[in-house]
Amino acid sequence: MRRLGLVILFSALVCLVQARTYVVCAGISDYPGTVNDLRVSAYDAQTIDNIFQKNKYSESVCYTNANATTNNIIEAMNTMFGKADKDDVIMLYFSGHGIPGGLVCYDGFLYYSTIYQVMRKFDVRNKIIFADACFSGKMRYSNQRNDSRSKENVMLFLSSRSTELSMETPWQTGFHNSLFTVFLERGLRGGADTDRNRTLTANELYTYVHEGVVKASGNRQHPVMWGKFNGNMPVIKW
Repeated sequence: MRRLGLVILFSALVCLVQARTYVVCAGISDYPGTVNDLRVSAYDAQTIDNIFQKNKYSESVCYTNANATTNNIIEAMNTMFGKADKDDVIMLYFSGHGIPGGLVCYDGFLYYSTIYQVMRKFDVRNKIIFADACFSGKMRYSNQRNDSRSKENVMLFLSSRSTELSMETPWQTGFHNSLFTVFLERGLRGGADTDRNRTLTANELYTYVHEGVVKASGNRQHPVMWGKFNGNMPVIKW
């Protein structure tokens, strides 16, 4: 009986160690024309991608500017998320312009409902969307009246409330990303790991990023976490 218990415990530990995070990053600074250009969004995506590229439990792909098209991002999600097992994490990170109910890719709109349709295809327990965009809180409001988003196991972590701007270049020196991504990067690298167990949870990350952004912005930007998910859901393991 004791040996059986040890075997079960060992199997559980192996599953925990092998749990992985699969990430698609997209950021657009250079939109068609010049009117809608941003300054740091492409670099934001590269910054987050770099974290997961260096993490041995993760796999990441990144699209920026003209490569961050609607089709490329959807195809990348299908390919990357298709590698995940049930206890893994699948994640989309986006930095750029946002609209109510969606994101503005290089060549058009990627609606929140479409992202959900892609994620719904995969039997994965942990699903995350990071959106670093002005008025990104409006992403919560779908362009479809009766959808089933409230039943989905997806964490939606938005850079600002629906009435707020997401700051690109704060007045503080030394910040090379948008304000939200500055604290997201710091949190993912370990700053949010309050219990020092080398696994960052959704709640730990939200608390760290929210407090940092609110303070640094002078209470002018408030990240929002929304959706149906377990607050102890792992985001990244080190």
